[in-house]
Amino acid sequence: MGALAAATWDVAVVGGGVYGAAVAWDAAQRGLRVALVEREDFGAGTSWNSLKTIHGGMRYLQTLDLGRLRQSARERSTLLAIAPQIVRPLPFLVPTYGHGLTGREALALGLRLNDWLTRDRNRGLPAERRIGDARTVSAAEALRLVPGLAPRGLTGAALWHDAQAASTERLTIGFLHAAADAGAAAANHAEAVALLRVGGRVAGVAVRDTLGGGTSEVLARVVVNAAGPWADEFLQRGGPRRAPAPLLRARNVLLRREPVVPYAVGARSEGRFLFLVPWEGRTIVGTSYEPAEGPLGDPLALLDAAARAFPWAGIERRDVGLVHEGLVPGRRDAAGLSTRPRLHDHEAEDGLPGLVSLQGVKYTTARAVAERAVDLVFRRLGRAAPACRTAVTPLPGARLLSGPLEDRVRCAVREEMALTLADAVLRRLDLGTAGSPAAGELDAVARVMADELGWDSGRERAEREALAGFYAR
Repeated sequence: MGALAAATWDVAVVGGGVYGAAVAWDAAQRGLRVALVEREDFGAGTSWNSLKTIHGGMRYLQTLDLGRLRQSARERSTLLAIAPQIVRPLPFLVPTYGHGLTGREALALGLRLNDWLTRDRNRGLPAERRIGDARTVSAAEALRLVPGLAPRGLTGAALWHDAQAASTERLTIGFLHAAADAGAAAANHAEAVALLRVGGRVAGVAVRDTLGGGTSEVLARVVVNAAGPWADEFLQRGGPRRAPAPLLRARNVLLRREPVVPYAVGARSEGRFLFLVPWEGRTIVGTSYEPAEGPLGDPLALLDAAARAFPWAGIERRDVGLVHEGLVPGRRDAAGLSTRPRLHDHEAEDGLPGLVSLQGVKYTTARAVAERAVDLVFRRLGRAAPACRTAVTPLPGARLLSGPLEDRVRCAVREEMALTLADAVLRRLDLGTAGSPAAGELDAVARVMADELGWDSGRERAEREALAGFYAR
């Protein structure tokens, strides 16, 4: 915190999810002096709630939003190229019944159109990272690929490839490593509590240390509000008054069981589309949506719907390892999910110089939206914008930590700012992303962190209780 308060920055980024991390990386790589603050831990909010899929945008065919489809496919290819240790191709399969708009013939046409629109998707990618052509298969082949499908009315299946992140947490950390290597300074557990204003313009943010206490001022020529679902809330702290955008509560359920098949399988259930996704020897079910402002629904209702959608998978509540939950822009349900990111130039829109806000709608396109935001920052600084290079710059930090557990914990603390037990277990070490870690592993992590950070027995006990409360929620 002291280093952030001791200088005046070109850009202060509020929010350390994947969008804030991408902005910090791009801005620093283009030569700006960048500070980033995150009130919890990096990637602890909506970025943490994920099916772990990197979407190429095929769903945008339904609305003929071809620009969004092309952008998503480009960003999928970019992540396959710059984060090869984390992002890899993943096959998807959707059974087809009947011969209507969702039948085999219609889907075959959509698959061919998608392949044609993204025909440059493999440019520069090695063979093992390429997205192959999509196809449809016969009913007999569909039953061979997914034994147990209901055979009545089955006409075949659509089969295509998207991509998957082995760890979205480590991918976000990879963005932050790249930002730091380019000169950015970052602080987690540092809450931006107010915008600072001088002479009619935004001049930085007041920041509270949520672990150690105390408030500092981080001065900056431009503030980028990348606080995700809390972006509108943050604007109330000295920014323009805006009606908050509606939000949906999104849920995915992680099952402690091996995948039945090595494909992500889709099916309709009660008017919505669900996927059963294999991930690191486990299975993820998603995604359900409900209004964020309404009463909290049963987190495991999604699992019951999935059991009906995938009866062949044998899904049971006792398989649940963890419920992932996050807030995303949208209204009512999945049909009202926002599909376009928001980028606000508050100088042009509200007469308030020094402030830019962005809110994304999908993990996959964070880098591209960040590029647009940084272009805008350069315009507001009155400086020519150097070309963005994040699409072609590898992310060596986007990898799983390796070696003995104690060494990985020390790396998480010393090099990746893990300050709490949850920081390490959930977002650095991949020990707790599928459920509560083994007692022995947790003991080892707590012991090393206590030694590295000087925790006394009371602090260590509080950290263990906080983590246990997370899993019990």
